Amino acid sequence: MKKRYKYLIVGFGVILVFSLSMIYLYLFHGFHDNQLFTGDADHDRMINQFDADADGDGIANLKDHDANNNGRSNMQDIVSGAKRLTGVLYDPLKGGHGNIGGRMGFIVCIDVPRIAYADAGIYLDQLMKDDYERHPDHYQTQKGTNTPATPYFYRRVRNVYDYAKANKMLIRKAGTPKVGDIVFYSRYHATLVVGVHSDGTYDEVEAHPKLIFVQEHKHKKWRPKDVARLLKQ
Repeated sequence: MKKRYKYLIVGFGVILVFSLSMIYLYLFHGFHDNQLFTGDADHDRMINQFDADADGDGIANLKDHDANNNGRSNMQDIVSGAKRLTGVLYDPLKGGHGNIGGRMGFIVCIDVPRIAYADAGIYLDQLMKDDYERHPDHYQTQKGTNTPATPYFYRRVRNVYDYAKANKMLIRKAGTPKVGDIVFYSRYHATLVVGVHSDGTYDEVEAHPKLIFVQEHKHKKWRPKDVARLLKQ
C-alpha cells in the first residue's frame, strides 16, 4: 500500500512539473498576438490575414510604404516584428497532431517572416492565396494536398519560394543580402534578414529545431543564397 501511495505521489509530481512547464512556456515563450491575423484593422469585414489593403487607404499592401498606417515604414515594422520573436519556442511537432504546438504559440521557421511581414501590414497568406487563385500552376499541389484549402499551406517554405519565383521576386544566389530578405537555405528552411553591415556581414532571425528558441544571429558572413525580395528598396 505504501509503495502504491509512493508511486501515486511521484506520478502526481511528474504531471504537476510537466503542467507547470507547459504553462511557463505558453506564457513566456509563445507568440499570442492572434489579432494580427484574425483582426480587422480597417473594419471592412475582411480579416487582416487575407486583406490586400490592410489599412483601407486604397493602396495594395505591397505597394504601400506604410501598409498598416502606423507612421513607421514597412521595413522598420518588419525588423521589429522579427526581433520580438526571439525567445519564442520552435514547434517540435511542426504543426502536427492538430497543431498543438501552434495553439500554444510555438512557431516554425517560415513563421518568422510570415509574422514579421504581418507586423508591417503585409500578409504572405493573402499574397499566396490570391496568387494561387489566379495561377494554381505556380505551386506543387501534390494532388490536392497542398492548396490554400489544406492546413499549413501558408506555413510551408516551399510555397513562399514558389510564390516569389513565379512573381519575379526570387533572387537566385544573391550576391549581397538586404534587410527584409527571406533567405532560403533550402526549399524547407528559411530565415529573415534584419540587418546589413558595411563589412558585408548581416543579421538574421531564425527559428530552427536545433536552436530550440528563435534566435537572432549577428554579423554572419554572407554566402550567396536564393532570397525572396518582396519589397523594393
